[in-house]
Amino acid sequence: MALTLKHYTLLFLLCLPSFFTTASTTKEGDVILEKYRSILLRNTVKDNNVSNIVDRFDKSTGKWKDLNYQDSDKTGWDPTTHIYRTSYLSYAFFDEHSDYYKDDQLVNIINLSLDHWLNENYENRNWFPMQVSIPRSLLNTAILLGDKITQANYQNILDYASKVKIYKAGANLIWLADNVLHYALLVGDENKAKEAIAQIVNEIQIGAPSGIQKDYSFYHHKERLQQFSYGGAYLKISARIAWELDGTSFALPQEKVDILRKFLTEGMWWMARGEYTVPPTIDRACSRKDALKGTVSIETVNFLKDLDPENPAPYESILKSLTSPLPITPKGSRAFYKSDILTHHSENGSFFIKMLSDRNLPAESINGENSKGKFMNYGNTYFLKNGKEYYNLMPFWNWNFLPGFTYVKETEAYNRHPFTGSLSADGMGVAVMDYELEDKDGNRALSAQKSWFTYKNVMIAMVSNLQSSKGESTTSLDQSLWAGWVKSGEKVFPTSGDYDITNEGWVYHDGFSYGSTSAKKFGVNLSNTKASWGDINIKYKGEAPSQKKVFLPYIKHDSDNFDYYVANVPSLEAADNLHQQPFWKILSNSADLQAIEFNDGIIAGVIWTPNKEMKVGKLTVTSDVPVYFIKSSSGLTLTTPNPAHKNFNITVNGQRHQIKNNFLKGTLLPF
Repeated sequence: MALTLKHYTLLFLLCLPSFFTTASTTKEGDVILEKYRSILLRNTVKDNNVSNIVDRFDKSTGKWKDLNYQDSDKTGWDPTTHIYRTSYLSYAFFDEHSDYYKDDQLVNIINLSLDHWLNENYENRNWFPMQVSIPRSLLNTAILLGDKITQANYQNILDYASKVKIYKAGANLIWLADNVLHYALLVGDENKAKEAIAQIVNEIQIGAPSGIQKDYSFYHHKERLQQFSYGGAYLKISARIAWELDGTSFALPQEKVDILRKFLTEGMWWMARGEYTVPPTIDRACSRKDALKGTVSIETVNFLKDLDPENPAPYESILKSLTSPLPITPKGSRAFYKSDILTHHSENGSFFIKMLSDRNLPAESINGENSKGKFMNYGNTYFLKNGKEYYNLMPFWNWNFLPGFTYVKETEAYNRHPFTGSLSADGMGVAVMDYELEDKDGNRALSAQKSWFTYKNVMIAMVSNLQSSKGESTTSLDQSLWAGWVKSGEKVFPTSGDYDITNEGWVYHDGFSYGSTSAKKFGVNLSNTKASWGDINIKYKGEAPSQKKVFLPYIKHDSDNFDYYVANVPSLEAADNLHQQPFWKILSNSADLQAIEFNDGIIAGVIWTPNKEMKVGKLTVTSDVPVYFIKSSSGLTLTTPNPAHKNFNITVNGQRHQIKNNFLKGTLLPF
């Protein structure tokens, strides 16, 4: 049998004496703590960062000269930074590649900083630093340094960590339980350790109000998609704890490890392209720097791979996806009914469509974060090729023209409706949205019926029954980083400006082609936008503005119907060919029916009007509720997202069928 990382680590650890001279723990407790310590020892540092931290430290006070110890912000709290720096110096002390490796001056600074912080009783009104991040950092320092910390500081760390209680739910609960677990192991309290593990085990489940959903999307703060923010933290810490406990009597049950594996392979992987993701999957965290690059860590994948040695293939693919210049993704479409998102991947591009129904909640704007994101997730579409299309672009957005959003002047809010959702089958996806905007007085400003169809390398969008009381509306097809030439046939747009491309009908930029043959006005806006991160997140208040180039193709319409497409294509010539000879045909784009047929015979559509006979290709269809469907060689896969429609009737070519609705995957009606 081949030895895995787990086996090598255990062999190594069992040869080590316990380094916890200040506490008595069980033998298994020592093994778990040593495994955790082996993880902490993987942290590396940058010597220039260490030098800056050392230079700014005041030994006479035990404080850093550049921190505000009277700070009261809930996020970016400076006293928390004090503790983070202490931990960072602990990592530096053990980093063999650092010039500060085993440098005793670091231990001196660490002890002086702990002397100050642990005796000042700093408090923040945000529970998270007080219960999670600060106790975790303190425990990590104690676990790393052991008796190099003064006895008084060590005991004060234990006293501080002893106050952590396990409550809340989801990632929050597991964060708290993780702190309680390591505290309990340090003091040799086996019963407390078992209690913490039991709560972690109970929290790794499917369908909890805060946690992994049946479609492997992730809810946090009620019915709100938080896949790579709280969900990422949930997976990271749960996989690490499972790895720590593996091989001991405390090990997690296999069914819990299986849930984590499926969360990674059937949820996370489908909502990312390599190491990059898009704003809807991280909610308000998109207003944080570098957040779109935080999908799943290589370490987390390796933990799960080590725990699942009989099934290495998906982990190896994900690891390649995280490290390859051309990410390896799953192919086809995946509909996430619980979180109103449809994702689609082909070899050279990925599409993401995020809707909001009355079953889901809008993006958060709390703790000074995401201050401009009130229209986020309301019919937004994103397109990734190299993953950097939206990376750190959020401050430079025009937030009225989020990708895919249809905006009309005086819009202040929107309404969420039940006939909104998505479906996937046979490599294809359909997303639907009953779309309605309001003005400041609560009056309808705009309404429309929207649908999106993903297949192979293209997304086709249809907008029908568009009605506006505020005049002409603007639909942003995209709003991404302006990278390189923007071209439309013989035209090249090398400088900032607003260009009319209605006659051309398409534009090519950075591997994507955007086109429409029915737009009243089709344009592209290129700008060099000046903004500051402090404009969208209080954490960065006071930061000087900077500039980024923004690419924004758009369509203007005041009423009626239109359609457009976005495709990943390898060249300008391919973009031209696709526009001249698309491999699909729009069968209908009306208030009753939106339907499309592809050259290989696949048909997909949305029946908006119930109890009315619809002609869809060779099918004649009548449904007693609004539905959307995909017709392939397998048959007709269909659903309606309204929870009230657990069963419905549909008549196809004169034959009536009673459908038991499968909300997650749709119901297949074979022919």
